[in-house]
Parts: sequence; C-alpha cells; structure tokens
Amino acid sequence: MNLLQWYQRAAVVVMRIFRWDLQLHFFWGFILTLLGVYWPPFYASGITVTIVKEGLDLWSKKLWSWDDVWLGIIGSLVSMGYLYSQGLLLLEM
Repeated sequence: MNLLQWYQRAAVVVMRIFRWDLQLHFFWGFILTLLGVYWPPFYASGITVTIVKEGLDLWSKKLWSWDDVWLGIIGSLVSMGYLYSQGLLLLEM
C-alpha cells in the first residue's frame, strides 16, 4: 500500500467518525469564540450559538442532536485553549 492509498483509507475513516455536519459545528464554535479577540462578547458566542441553533432544530425539526452540541462546545473550548496559550484571552471586561 502506497502513501496515497493509506491517506485515502484514513480519510474515509475520519469522515465516518466526524461527519461534515459535526465538523461544521466544531469550526462554528471555534471561529466564533476566536473572534472574541476583537470583541469580548464573542468569547461566549460559540457555545451560545450552538445551543440556540439546536433549540431551533428542536422547535422546527423536533430533533435535538447531542453530537452537534458537544462538538460546538469542544470547538469553543479548543479556541479558548488556543487563545490562552497565545496570551490573547482577554477576560477583563
């Protein structure tokens, strides 16, 4: 098996575990929280928007997805960890 075939198999496994919609929720939480550098209320926006979006899904589709919620929260926490490690997490409001 060459490198390309190994990469293609690894990609299939990753896509089975982390579907596109889960990746969307992760990066949604990550990017919105990352924007807190420019405007501090955005620090909480990744988690807030994730919860509000799932509430709207529950209301409109009668479906609550814990996978979406957890990946949005994890994305926000990873973003906060990154900002903290870079000394950019400004919590003085």
